[in-house]
Amino acid sequence: MSDGFDIGKYELEDTATLVVKNAAGDEDLIGADGVNPVTIEVYSPGSPQGVKALHKSGRAVQMRMFKSMRGEFDKNDAENADREQVAKLAAFTKAIRNWPVSPEDTYSNPRLCYFNRQLEEFIGKLGNFSKASSRA
Repeated sequence: MSDGFDIGKYELEDTATLVVKNAAGDEDLIGADGVNPVTIEVYSPGSPQGVKALHKSGRAVQMRMFKSMRGEFDKNDAENADREQVAKLAAFTKAIRNWPVSPEDTYSNPRLCYFNRQLEEFIGKLGNFSKASSRA
């Protein structure tokens, strides 16, 4: 490595903020205060919390797949998969602001599935966690 090279400016930030859109995706979702949007402070996949969340969720999926390959099927697979997704999204969530409902209750509510989809998409776009200085 060259002397003076700062790898840190290329690393992902630990968190970024997602502004939640309404179910139609065309406007910010106005939160509990009736004025400001709901925001989620999200741990990046490169943060210690994000790495742990990815490992834990990946392990659960892997174990379910191994069981099915051995011919072992659990009648609760769908519920288990849903529970694992909620746990993963909650682990990626540092805070939900302007929203008086816990991450677990929000992500487990099927009628609020647009939260889950937006959060999954946000986590998947690493550019959301880029440092501003690396873009220049």
